[in-house]
Amino acid sequence: MNPLTLSPIKSAGKDHCGSYNQRKLFLVDLRMHVQGGEDLHQEELSPRISCPRGSVAYESFCYALFLSPKSWLDADMACQDRFEGYLVSVRDASEAYFVASVIRNTKTKHENIWIGLHNSMEDYEPNGGIWMWVNNDLMVYQAWEKNIPGYPLWTHGYCGTLSATSNYEQWRDYDCKQNLPYFCRFKA
Repeated sequence: MNPLTLSPIKSAGKDHCGSYNQRKLFLVDLRMHVQGGEDLHQEELSPRISCPRGSVAYESFCYALFLSPKSWLDADMACQDRFEGYLVSVRDASEAYFVASVIRNTKTKHENIWIGLHNSMEDYEPNGGIWMWVNNDLMVYQAWEKNIPGYPLWTHGYCGTLSATSNYEQWRDYDCKQNLPYFCRFKA
C-alpha cells in the first residue's frame, strides 16, 4: 500500500488548504487508502446541525440559555416544548466547559442557572444523596461545588444549578421553587 499524501488544491494561484473541497478530497483519498481503493458510496462529511436562532450547536444537540426566570419545574416544562428538550444534563467535563462558556458569553449577572439535576428523594443531604438528571441520562460526571463561602443553609434544595461563584462550571443545590434563568438542551 502506498503512503497517503495530500497536496493542497490550487486555484488562481491561491492555496485553499482549509476549504470544504480540500477536506472532502482528503476524506475520499483517506477512505480509498484505508479500503484499498474501494468507493464507499457514503457522504464524505457529516451534515451540520441547524439550531434555531438564539441557540448554539454542540455535538448533536442545540443549547440555549433563557434569562427569563422560572421555577425549576416550569423551566423544565419550557425546555420540553422543544423537540426532545430538557433542562441540560452535563455529561462530561467538555460539555460542562461548553455550557459555562455559553453562559459567560452572555455576561449575565445571575448567581445561579437551572440545569436538569434534581434530588428525587428529597433527602436532607445537600450536594449529595440521590441526584439524577431529569432526562434519565446516567450521572457519570459530577462537579459539585464545595466549601461555598457565605452560602446560607436555607437556600439548600432539591434542584441543581450552575453557580456564578464557580464561573458556572460547578453545581449547587437550590430551592426548586425559586425563579432562576435556565439552560436547555434539545434536538435540532
